[in-house]
Amino acid sequence: MSYDLYLLPLDRALTWAEASAELDRLDGGWRPRLGHDGRLDPFLRALRARYPGIGRGPDGPPVELDIHHRHVFLAIGWSDVESMVPVISALAFGAGLTVVDPQREVVGPPSPLAAVPLGPEGLDEHVRVANEMLSAVVSGAVLGGSGGPEATHHAISEQLRSLGATAMSPLGFEITPEVEAEVFAHPDRVPASLQTRAWRDELIAAVTGTHVGHRHRALGTLGGWGSDPVVATALRPLVVSDDVWEAGQACAGLARQGDITDLPAVLDAVRRFSPAEGGSADAMLAPLRAALDLAQQAGPEIVAGVKGRARGWRGSPARRRAQWEGEAEALLDGLLAD
Repeated sequence: MSYDLYLLPLDRALTWAEASAELDRLDGGWRPRLGHDGRLDPFLRALRARYPGIGRGPDGPPVELDIHHRHVFLAIGWSDVESMVPVISALAFGAGLTVVDPQREVVGPPSPLAAVPLGPEGLDEHVRVANEMLSAVVSGAVLGGSGGPEATHHAISEQLRSLGATAMSPLGFEITPEVEAEVFAHPDRVPASLQTRAWRDELIAAVTGTHVGHRHRALGTLGGWGSDPVVATALRPLVVSDDVWEAGQACAGLARQGDITDLPAVLDAVRRFSPAEGGSADAMLAPLRAALDLAQQAGPEIVAGVKGRARGWRGSPARRRAQWEGEAEALLDGLLAD
């Protein structure tokens, strides 16, 4: 859990509703070789000058820094929210970027669209709530610790519910007491009791729609769906997407569907996102995992063949410029080991 900010170049002031819609339009996915809008550079230079090492592992502040084609995303650790958010807002104000803050549902236009940067009003309340949530997690861990991982998970959930918090799965459903044990056992799956035809059809409609945010959320849920030929049919066209996340999720979903005839298409996604085609180790990971899962159904020789092709497309590990690149290379090493 973090405090998230989006920073983007805009030529007019927006309301929160307009900015929220703009984020959905901007979130066109991650595509290798795309680069980023040069209007982001003044802010990035100022940010790195103010916080050396930001986004580069333990040497910098506890902040995730993601540079997309048309925006910058920052996920800030709660201990630094009150000190960093006003500074980042001031840097964006001077560098011509709009700050979109989903937690407070506010927008901070840059100069000259606004007279002053986005202020700190309301940050303290969000930090207070986050600290309460953290305390509940710690209390739950202490109360359930002697009973093992499942008891700890249940105790944490109970502590959060006592605060009125709703536990949500990354797959898009509420983790109620009725499905909690199943979610704990299989966190990457949608509980069988929730896999209704109506929800499936709603998700497929969103996956085939034009709203990027809705499409990505629905795809994340379908990736955890049980065996269903209708779901598999909906996922197959997305394997060829040039959006790394979208294609990777579609590959993972098809691997869960378990049809070995999908292996060639999934393996081709590995190739398309590999360094051999201008991609990266990180981009290869999701489709490679899916390809290996499917290949296991056909036996060790097919698994070895998939690994051999992936090693060729990967080539020599790239020079590691950031912590996440090193982590991706290490994960590839593990997947491709004999």
